[in-house]
Amino acid sequence: MALIVGVLLVAVGAGVFVYLNTRGDGPTGGDATATATSAPEASAPVEPPPPATAVPIPSIGETIDVGETPGFVAVTPNGRQLYIANRDAGVITVVDTAVNEVSGTITIDAGPPQFIAFSADGRTAYVSVWDKPAEEGGRIADVVVVDTTSNSVVKTVPVDTRPFLAAVNHDGTMIYVPNHDTDSVSVIDVATYEVVTTIQVAPNPHWVAFTEDGSKAYTANHDSNLVSVIDTATNTVIKEIPVPTSPHSIAVHPTRPMLIVATYDADSATVIDTNTDEVLTTIAVGAFPQHAAWSADGRFAYITNNEGNSVSVINADTFEVTASVRTGQSPTSLAVVPDGSRGYVSNLRDGTLTVLNLAG
Repeated sequence: MALIVGVLLVAVGAGVFVYLNTRGDGPTGGDATATATSAPEASAPVEPPPPATAVPIPSIGETIDVGETPGFVAVTPNGRQLYIANRDAGVITVVDTAVNEVSGTITIDAGPPQFIAFSADGRTAYVSVWDKPAEEGGRIADVVVVDTTSNSVVKTVPVDTRPFLAAVNHDGTMIYVPNHDTDSVSVIDVATYEVVTTIQVAPNPHWVAFTEDGSKAYTANHDSNLVSVIDTATNTVIKEIPVPTSPHSIAVHPTRPMLIVATYDADSATVIDTNTDEVLTTIAVGAFPQHAAWSADGRFAYITNNEGNSVSVINADTFEVTASVRTGQSPTSLAVVPDGSRGYVSNLRDGTLTVLNLAG
């Protein structure tokens, strides 16, 4: 395999583009509804084969046009589709991973879609929707529930201001939604789609991620430089972990007791031991790292560098950067398919996905 193809060190762009300040206007009235065009039907996941072996230097594959402002990409649990949140267009774009082509769109009438999470069986997507910060008059704050078998909106759940990336708990009964402007996490019961409790955390939570056993959840609190540790049995914060400036995204390792945090304004990634909730190390990466993900086999972490136009690859054993791989303009997130063979990077400024070949 030509592993060296497309590996380039990238230069930091001249201007600092903070993606949170780019908002779509979007519709503002009524409940969300959706339409889809030729999107393939989702199906329940089957037992996956062992993931392919990740390589230290991924190669660059094709580029997929996915429409304006693709701010976040998520892969369905069975790996057959990608859902992309196109903020300014007000749609979810669906990509068929078998052919790497757009197969449909889902209109989100509630407002600009920002982030997407899936239920474990892949039959439901949870879309975080907001228009602008509260101090700028933002008034949309919802989680839109999408039936992925029909690609239709079935429910809109109001939450607090600027909901970021939601996560589904260990047994699939609750959705945890970080609310950036109210320093809180809304917990939604999936049986009723009602908010059943609210957890106060450190200022400006962006992300929620659960440990493998579901006993703890972590929030990346962007403006407080802290990661909050939540005991999910009591829904209380049991610890706050200091990290470098502007923790933005958290990814929990698939098999080992650790997580990695992308710290946006520190150009770094921090590794935390989830048994002790202590920092293990901090690693320098590219400019303005926005999203963290792991390879399917857990050998490498991937950090998307928003102003570096790159993905940093980190060895999970040595915590050393093994490659800096070029992407499109302003990469915001990376989704790894379950078999570990490919990653898809959302490029906000040029309306594309960059395909990375991750495994040998």
